[in-house]
Amino acid sequence: MSSYSTSADQSAVMQSDAAASTAPTSTVPDLVKIGSIPSNTAIDIETDVLDPVVMNESICRFQLQNKGILHSHSKIVLRMANNGEKSYLPIGVGIHSLIQRCVLRIGTKTVSEIDDYNHYLGYKSLFMSNEHQKEREQLTSGRAISHGIYYNDGGNASSVGQSNTSASFVGLDLGYGYEKTGSKSSPGTSDSNAVLELLPCQRTNGLVGPDAATTFNGPEYQIALADLFPFLYTNQLPLYMISEPVTIELTFSERKFRLSAGGTGSAVGASANLDLTATQLIADYQYFPQEIMESYARENADMTFTYVDYRLAKRNVVQKNASGSEIGSGQQIMNIGAAGRICSKVVTMLSNDGIDEVSLVNNFHSMGAMREVNGTDAQNYNGKLTANIKYNNQFLYPVDIDNSARLFNAVVSAEGMVPFVVREEYGYEGKQISPIDFEGLAQNGVDHQGNAYGLPNKFFYQAYHLNRNERVNSRGLEYYFDYDKLQNYSTAKDSDAANAVGAKGNSYTLRTYVELMKVATLKNGMIETFFA
Repeated sequence: MSSYSTSADQSAVMQSDAAASTAPTSTVPDLVKIGSIPSNTAIDIETDVLDPVVMNESICRFQLQNKGILHSHSKIVLRMANNGEKSYLPIGVGIHSLIQRCVLRIGTKTVSEIDDYNHYLGYKSLFMSNEHQKEREQLTSGRAISHGIYYNDGGNASSVGQSNTSASFVGLDLGYGYEKTGSKSSPGTSDSNAVLELLPCQRTNGLVGPDAATTFNGPEYQIALADLFPFLYTNQLPLYMISEPVTIELTFSERKFRLSAGGTGSAVGASANLDLTATQLIADYQYFPQEIMESYARENADMTFTYVDYRLAKRNVVQKNASGSEIGSGQQIMNIGAAGRICSKVVTMLSNDGIDEVSLVNNFHSMGAMREVNGTDAQNYNGKLTANIKYNNQFLYPVDIDNSARLFNAVVSAEGMVPFVVREEYGYEGKQISPIDFEGLAQNGVDHQGNAYGLPNKFFYQAYHLNRNERVNSRGLEYYFDYDKLQNYSTAKDSDAANAVGAKGNSYTLRTYVELMKVATLKNGMIETFFA
């Protein structure tokens, strides 16, 4: 008997043949075979309406079911109780004004959270287009900052100038007409008969039913989960792969009882309550074919999510001088944290704590320095903010920024798009805002005697893109700022001294939101989170 030895080349060929014989059948359809190609791209959507597991005037908590894939635009529904008053939510943030803090937790781990969420949303609302604000948001969330141009060709054209090829003013455009007998053709005058109004369904105005015995509910709005949690902008939660409880917790703002009043010429706030019985979470769960979802779970047993989260730092900036003798804040240095973290962006805003119900946008605004445009040429000026950020022993900008156009460009660079605001609303420059009343408050209410209820100088937000892609050292980020000069208020639009801005003090709050890179890992149904 003779024996045969197998060469190395022959052995390799035999192993390759054996591997080929045991390889799984190809999942690629046979495209040349007569008949249909097997494919299944159906997606099923299941919607659950969940009641909160905890609900009171201070806090609301929902627990999601661990099934399917949670759609990021699932909605939380909040309804205002009818208070019998003609009042409405701040038009810059709408129903978001009620949320002071929001938290997404999986098990005992906090995946995403934002403090002073209502102020943060005031900034994010800048980047929502006019058509989206006008056609959707004013009804779904109460945000109503949509602009339109105002032509003047009415009876007062001789005094303010007639519009021909260019508009005289810019103002709110919400797709709803003027109240009473006011002339649409005279936008250059603050005629009390020409009053813009919100849609009736947006006000808690005490309407009654046809039988005059049934009172209608207050306005009902929705908040998308993706608005609450930036994590859900770029990721959807595969709930069926998570074995821990998933909860959403909202902490309500103390200002929820201070809705802006309108229609009567008074700036006094009205009280309103949430209808606790109407708060619900409309959760949409996506389902792909079972074999696809099972295969996805097997192949992605260890998943990694990269996203951004925000940390808040704030400081009081107090002005003690009386109105008419304003002073600047002086250069201040504020440590805003982020030590040892990777930070991609910083957002800052300055709000006057005394401006709440005496403003169309309530306290959820960002103010710049004051201006004087009614004096002599020597007296007229536009105030300015001088700002810079220092980290890792270097300044972000070689020379401090003190030009509002340059600050505006920094916002565009940080967000990658232009904010939908006009020049006077942002940098307090020019006189473009219409004086026509909106729900009893003039849109251009601006003067330094306390008429802080209008739109000018309420959207002076700053954003700084940290472009060096460096981890912040142990000293953290330092924000250098100097407002020259800050507005001091003495009176309000109405004669109620208790509601005057100055009566509440000229205290400002500077808020900074630091955008940090964060990582979440899902392994064997368990979530772990850590900063990058």
